[in-house]
Amino acid sequence: MPPRRTPLKQGKPLKRETPLRSTGNLDRSTPLPKQSKKRQRENRERRAMADALFPDGRPECVVPWCGRLADDLHEPLTRARRGPITDPDNAVPTCRGHNSELTGEPPWGYDLHLLVHSWDRRTLAQIAQDRREALARWSDGQAWEVAS
Repeated sequence: MPPRRTPLKQGKPLKRETPLRSTGNLDRSTPLPKQSKKRQRENRERRAMADALFPDGRPECVVPWCGRLADDLHEPLTRARRGPITDPDNAVPTCRGHNSELTGEPPWGYDLHLLVHSWDRRTLAQIAQDRREALARWSDGQAWEVAS
């Protein structure tokens, strides 16, 4: 490692240009909300969407080899990738175990179109159609081909 161009100053404490000042009492008279009003509205819309999609109650997990009842709605295009949480084409029922596993981005999640890259330019409707076709191929027992 090459030597530093400017030596470290020894012995002098760091000095702030402007001192820190207290603005007064930091106690809040009202607690902070657990969710913003916008997130509360989105969650109400999401619950209504889930009730409309699955009026008979809990469906089975969409992962072909699972067979358990779904606990969660998984989002193939995640919120972090600007995916909408209230679009029915971006909601897939999964059990808690597979929802957690899909968070780790396994290759089979992309093969079944249960995960979508942020740079994928297909619409959510196209992705949902590709997902249905991939899951149908799996359940029909056809030779599995890795999606390209």
